[in-house]
Amino acid sequence: MIYIRGKMDAQDMILDDITRKQLIWYGHVERMDSTRLPKILIHWKPEGSKKRGRPRRTWKGGIYTAMNERDLRMGEWNNRRQWNMKVGRRRQTF
Repeated sequence: MIYIRGKMDAQDMILDDITRKQLIWYGHVERMDSTRLPKILIHWKPEGSKKRGRPRRTWKGGIYTAMNERDLRMGEWNNRRQWNMKVGRRRQTF
């Protein structure tokens, strides 16, 4: 697989692209007003009892893992330029 990526001059894996886009979306939603539906749904927790067994992996859990890997902290999404640079968007606008 490394040979194919080298041959095609591919720097990142597709999972890196997916994670980067998820973090961009998460920062976008966190900057929204608290009355907006996407923000309400991200922070929604269902009521009732959980099923038996191992807890399922959640989208939000994956976001927190990706934030820890990139050394992102809660509230850093308010500074859009810093958030995008840490997430992996390398474009700077002057």
